[in-house]
Order: sequence, then structure tokens, then C-alpha cells
Amino acid sequence: MKKRASILLAIVVLTTAGCGPGASEPAAQQETKAKVVEVFTVRKSTDPVLLTTTGLVEAKREAILQFGTSGTVSSLPVGKGSKVSQGQLLASLDTRYYQKEVEAAAGQVEEANARKVKTLKGASEESIQKQRLQVQSSQQDFDKASQDVLLGEKLFAGGAISQSELDDRRRAKDQAQIQLQNDKLALEELLRGAEPEDVIVANASIKQAAGQVERAKKTLNDTKIVAPFAGMVVDVSKQVGELASPGEQVIQIVDLSDVKVTLDVANDVIGQYQENAKVQVVGEDGKKSEGTISFVSPVVDKQTGKYRVEVTVPNPQGQWKGGMVATVEIPRKLNGFLVPLESVGVSQSEYYVMAVENGLTVKRPVKTGQMVGDRIEVLSGVNDGDQLLRSGITFYVEGQKVEAKGE
Repeated sequence: MKKRASILLAIVVLTTAGCGPGASEPAAQQETKAKVVEVFTVRKSTDPVLLTTTGLVEAKREAILQFGTSGTVSSLPVGKGSKVSQGQLLASLDTRYYQKEVEAAAGQVEEANARKVKTLKGASEESIQKQRLQVQSSQQDFDKASQDVLLGEKLFAGGAISQSELDDRRRAKDQAQIQLQNDKLALEELLRGAEPEDVIVANASIKQAAGQVERAKKTLNDTKIVAPFAGMVVDVSKQVGELASPGEQVIQIVDLSDVKVTLDVANDVIGQYQENAKVQVVGEDGKKSEGTISFVSPVVDKQTGKYRVEVTVPNPQGQWKGGMVATVEIPRKLNGFLVPLESVGVSQSEYYVMAVENGLTVKRPVKTGQMVGDRIEVLSGVNDGDQLLRSGITFYVEGQKVEAKGE
């Protein structure tokens, strides 16, 4: 055993002696070598940084048009694709019946005025007798009109007459009732003579008749559809000769002289959007148009959790159509430096970067801002020209010797 130990010791001595002056070289090799790392050099961005958001193109204005009353379509001078101007007549109903209503209502105004004159002058026996006969005649007309309505409702229920014919009977009954009431009022006025109260009643009768005229005129006006704005007809759902009901869609028009692009913008970048600011709008074909931010919602949409923004784009050539997808580009406002997202780490209480100074790593706390694609804005903690570890910063400790390569 001792002999074996002696042999090993001799080997160690010989080996040491054989190394001579180079005995210190392994010790030097044991010193820590600088690890080569990829770095990113912090620079102020010279090119504009764009904020892009995608949205849908919508028409500037769109309207569904309908008649305000029922009837038969008598005129429809436009079709799909027709360009129309504001105020242009687009469709109309047969107005003969409604025109007669206006004339009848105007006649009632004249009669009410005449009765007032007679009331003021006082009535003769002959006038009173004549008015009684008129009341009887009006009563008979009303009774007959009432019977016609009852019969019409039964016929309509059985499919024998149309809704329009039933409406005509009901209007005739209403007209007969108004006439009967007016005739009764006239008789009462004749019997009472010209008292102050009679004058008030006569005036009320005139006012009522005048109101009937206005209603009849409005109904007559409801038989027409006019364009509320200049645009293009994109749908026509009726034809001449067909019946139309109040509120039933007849024509749809759109105004594409300008279009609007609607965007849903997240909370962290909504401050970048300012009303009246000019922006670039890019279509799916790559063509660009200049637009203007026309609306920025002051409240978040509860369904999307984002803010609605509208961009108005002139469309004189008609290149933009409703439903297209467009991307809005605006210059992004930056208050710091953009660095790769991988260059920023997060500890329990702060964000940090690993800078390289004099060949050593230095941990720096930073304050971050907005995300821009695969980069993040650093507001404080770095300066122009600083070199930062590009990635893998969690594998390095402060003061570690490194050799920087990269940007």
C-alpha cells in the first residue's frame, strides 16, 4: 500500500516538473470567459410609426322609403340602379279618392263659414225647416254608410272584397258622420239664434272643418314618395298596379358620395384618435384614400368593450362600396423608445431591461407604455444609444461579463 502511494506521488511530482514555466496556463483558462450576446441599440424612431385598425365600409346615408297611406301604386318611375336627386318623386299612389276628400273637406269649411253668417243674421222659419230636412237626409246617409261598413266587414272576412274597398266604406261612414254632426250643429244654431255661445260654436265648427282639410291634405301628400337625399336606388319591392300598405317597404336608397369606415378601438389606444384628424384609408386592393375622423365615441360600447370611431372618406369615383373591409392608418404618437418585447422583463414589482455597459450586464428598472406589434414603448429607464440584451434576459444576472454583438 505504501509502495503504491509512493508511486502515485512520484507521478504527480514528475508531471508538475514536466510542465515547467507553463504551469500557470490552466489557471488562466479557468477564468470566466465573456459570453457572446445579441444586443439591441436604443434609437429614436425616424420613420413614422403607424397605428392600424380594420373596420367595415358603410354608406353615408341609407333610407327605407314607404307610403304613409294605403292604395294602388300608380307611378314608379325608378328602378334598381337609378340615380336620384333630393326631392325627386320616386313613387305615387292613385290619388283620385284622396283628392275628393280634400275637396269635400274644403267644402265643409265653406259651409261652416256660411252657417256662421246665417247664425249672426238670425234664421227664418223657412231656413229652420230646410235645415231639419238636411239633418234627416244626413241621418239617412249616415245610417246607410254604417250598414255598408257592417256588410263590408263581413265580405272582407269572407274574402269577397279587398282591404282597400273596406277602407273606402269606413271613410264614407266617417264623412257621413261628420256631415250629420255639422248639420245638427247648424240646426241648433238656427233654433237658438245668434247668441255669444253660438258664435263660439260656429267658430269651433269652422276650426274643425279646417282641421279636416289639413288632415285630408296630409293624407294626399302621403300618397307620394320623394327622395330625402341624392343617392342611388338599390331595391324596389313594388310594381305599378300593386297594393301598398302604410309603412310597407317600397324603395331603398343609399348615398355613397361619401362613405364611413366604422372602427372598434381598444381603450389603450383610443387617445390616439382625435376628431377632424386626417388619416389614410387602405382598401383590400392596396389603394389608399384620405379620410377624416368624424366621430369618436365618448363612451365604451358595452357589447364590444371598445370605443366606436367613424372615419368619413370622399367617394367621388364610387370605388368604395358598403360592406368592404378597410384599414385605417394614423401616425402613432410616441413618448419613449420602441424596443423588442423580449428585451423587457418583469419582476414582482417592476419592469426591467438588461443593459450592456463596459462589457457587463446592468439591470435597469423601466416604465413601459403602449404595445406596437412585437415591440413595446419604454418611457423611462433607457437612453438613446443604450445597448440592451435582445432576448433571454432572465438567464442573465447583473454584473455578468458579456460580449455584445448585433445592432
